[in-house]
Amino acid sequence: HTPNIDQLAREGMRFTRCFQAAPMCSPTRHNIYTGLYPVKSGAYPNHTFVKDGTKSVVHYLKPLGYRVALSGKTHIAPREIFPFEYSSDKKNPDLDVIDKLFADTKKTGKPFCLFACSNEPHSPWNKGDASRYDPAKLKLLPYFVDTEETRSNMTKYLAEITYYDWQVGQCLKLLDKHGLRKNTLVIVVSEQGSSFPFGKWTCYDTGLQSALIASWPGRIKPETVSSAMVEYVDLLPTFIEAASGKPAPVLDGKSFLPVLNGKADHHKDH
Repeated sequence: HTPNIDQLAREGMRFTRCFQAAPMCSPTRHNIYTGLYPVKSGAYPNHTFVKDGTKSVVHYLKPLGYRVALSGKTHIAPREIFPFEYSSDKKNPDLDVIDKLFADTKKTGKPFCLFACSNEPHSPWNKGDASRYDPAKLKLLPYFVDTEETRSNMTKYLAEITYYDWQVGQCLKLLDKHGLRKNTLVIVVSEQGSSFPFGKWTCYDTGLQSALIASWPGRIKPETVSSAMVEYVDLLPTFIEAASGKPAPVLDGKSFLPVLNGKADHHKDH
C-alpha cells in the first residue's frame, strides 16, 4: 500500500530499468553522492568510506548557488568529503528540520538540494502496521521458500514500505505547504534489494535493480513509464545539469535529464 509513491508516479515518470553498482547500503549511498563507481571512489565494502580528495554533490552544487542538506540516514564517510547541512536524526528524515529548510527557501529564494534519507525498509522490519497484510494471501516470488516464517517476515517488510511511503507523503506535503512543489524535481529511490534471499548482498537483479520515480511539474510528462537504463551513478550529473551546471568529466555517471524532459528515450546500453 503506497498511495503517495503511486500518486507521484502518476504525476511523473517511473523507470523500469534502474540499477545500482553494489547491493549494499553504504556503497549505494556513496555511489549517489559522488557520481563514481565504488571501485573508483573506494567505497565498495559496507560500512565504508571514500578516498581522500573525492568530491561529493555538495562540492558540485554549492558553487551553483544551492543549499545542500541531508536529513536522516547517513552511512557515509569521511565527514569532510560530505559537508552537508545535517539534521541530528541519523536514522530517518526530521520533518521539523525539513519544514524549516523549505520555509527558509520560500523566504530567501535560495535554491536547495535535499536528501531526505529513510532507513526503511530495513531489517528487523519493526516500523509500520504489519497487521494490514494477511500472510496467507501474500503472493510470494517463485524462488522464495514458502514457509510461515517467510510470510510473517514479508508482512513486516511490506509494512515498512508503507511506512516509507508515509515519509514520502510528509515531505511532499511540506513542499506543497511552502508552495515549492511546482519548481522542484522530486526523485524517489530505494536503497538496494530486500534482505530476502537473492536480494541484498547478491548481484541478482533483485539485489541490484531498484525503483526510481521522478516528478517535476511542467518538465516531466505525467504518467510516463521509461525503459531507459539508468544507474544511481547517473543521479549526480543529472542534478548538476538540472541546476544549469556542467557535469565534471571525472564523474562516471551520465545525466539522464534528456530522458526526464522527454527529449530522449534511450540513455545507455550497459
